[in-house]
Amino acid sequence: MLIIGLSTVAWDAYFSPDPEVPVANVNGEKITLEEFQRAYQQQRARLQNMLGGADISQFIPDEDEFKRNVLKRLEEERLILQAALDAGYRVSDALLAQQIRNLDAFQSNGEFDPALYQQWLNQNFMSAGTFEDMLRRDVIMQQYRLAVAATSWSTEQENKRLIGLQEQQRDMGYIRIPAADYLEQVSVSEQDAKAYYDEHSIRYATPEKLSIKYLELSIADLTRHVDVDEGKLRELYQERQLEFGVPEERRTRHILIEVPGDAAESELEAARQEAQSLYQQVQAGESFEQLAREHSDDIGSANDGGDLGYMARDTMMDPALADAAFSLAEGEVSEPVRSGYGFHLIKVEDIKSGQSKSFAEVRAQLEQDYRRRQAEDMFFEQGEILANLTFENPDTLEIAADELELEIKQTPLFSREQGAGIASNPDVRATAFSDEVLAQGLNSQVLELNGDRVVVLRVDEHQESSIRPFEEVKQQIITQLRQQRARAMAEAAGQEILDTLAQAGEIQALAEQRELNWNHPEPIKRDVQGMDAKLVRHAFQMPSPDSAAPVYDGLAMSNGDYAVIALFEVSDGDVTAADENLIDTIAAERERYYGAAELMGAMSDMRQSADIKEYPENL
Repeated sequence: MLIIGLSTVAWDAYFSPDPEVPVANVNGEKITLEEFQRAYQQQRARLQNMLGGADISQFIPDEDEFKRNVLKRLEEERLILQAALDAGYRVSDALLAQQIRNLDAFQSNGEFDPALYQQWLNQNFMSAGTFEDMLRRDVIMQQYRLAVAATSWSTEQENKRLIGLQEQQRDMGYIRIPAADYLEQVSVSEQDAKAYYDEHSIRYATPEKLSIKYLELSIADLTRHVDVDEGKLRELYQERQLEFGVPEERRTRHILIEVPGDAAESELEAARQEAQSLYQQVQAGESFEQLAREHSDDIGSANDGGDLGYMARDTMMDPALADAAFSLAEGEVSEPVRSGYGFHLIKVEDIKSGQSKSFAEVRAQLEQDYRRRQAEDMFFEQGEILANLTFENPDTLEIAADELELEIKQTPLFSREQGAGIASNPDVRATAFSDEVLAQGLNSQVLELNGDRVVVLRVDEHQESSIRPFEEVKQQIITQLRQQRARAMAEAAGQEILDTLAQAGEIQALAEQRELNWNHPEPIKRDVQGMDAKLVRHAFQMPSPDSAAPVYDGLAMSNGDYAVIALFEVSDGDVTAADENLIDTIAAERERYYGAAELMGAMSDMRQSADIKEYPENL
């Protein structure tokens, strides 16, 4: 599915290289730097959206690896597209128009809004043709993926086996031996604690830390300082009349007689005559809708009687079709019209007149866009000044701060591994601890935090790593050693019980003899509630009893307690009693799993046989 991401302004776009530079070549087809940058920004936008707008840099520890993964995905998409086109997959103009009209980003009050569509294209610096080509490729690739995945399926026997495992019940019980019961028996001397400290002193080292001063320049801050010129807003309104106008829309139906692109003249003539015959039938009074259902080659609209819904002139996929549709009166049917897909008959069902939004209706949006554009210009201008002044004056931020009227901000101390605020960004931490900034005491280079925010930083305070004194951590070590020994004693008690059970004896009786709690719930399923999840997982990993005797095992719990588990009986789920929804869910999950595996296998084969060249120096 195509993900529509908002464009971002990249700092390095100010010095952007040739967008046609190749970053990879797949079977002779070039993947350009522009394609890569678009995919890169979209992937970052997806992650940022998943994280609720948080700074995603801390979730991308290796930027080079992130870029390689984006490039690999582009290569795989190109391979899929090539395979799909070779296999004859195509998308008709009508189906493409339907896809665009159904995208949530272009909906207003449940209907396609051409103004929203045009606004999105403007915001993303994209023509309608470019976007439609992207979407067409995406739909073709999705069709191919679904076709490959559909070659795999799960058998009824396998689904039944999985349902039996999913609904399996296990009759089990357990003794829980609390580690806390042994704490009173454990003593740790100061000498023991000191010996442990001496052996493991590195564990009690305070990390190297530093704090920084920094200047921050962001489009968001600059936006708030833009003076709004009412005259400029009205000029902008006039420039964008097409965007704010709601163009005339026409609800149309069509009948497509498809013709291959390499069709011979005889095939063209046969298709033309068939379309002409259908036109004559319509003129004779036959139902256009019924003829579309019976004869149209457009699978996306044929079942709906050829209905294409409402479309503006500039959202129709072919100029010839647009010219024909917008030259007809309501209720009229065109003679055959030639397009890149074949011959069409077009019928106009209804006409919605165009209208335009007033300046007052769109003023808030115009002001927001105006502020953003002005701030972007200021951002790049001031960014260059920031870079120059902090480079020319490498031992201070004050000159740049005074020139740009920026506040010199400070952070608390932070380590190489973690920090708060701006220091939560791993790139900031890496820069702060770099030789240039820490050892040489220089200002950093301009550091991009995201597409619209940059900083320059320098070290404010530096604290070397040091070992905390024994007296400071003594009590911590004593507590830790007591807990370790108590856990070991609980486990030893559990092992003693297991040894006894291996010889003879009954687990409930042993629990009573040792005054331990015996727990024997009703037979449990994998999704049982109210029991320790680790205990449940272990119970379902134990082998089934092969006789009347239970199977025993021990488990060290996460909190330090020890459990002795008895498994008495295993009963597979009753497939005949399984809920229909569960059966359908398991079947669908298995088919998705096998389909994904089939697609991965196909992709692996394609990559092995493909001629792929990468140019990482261009990323």
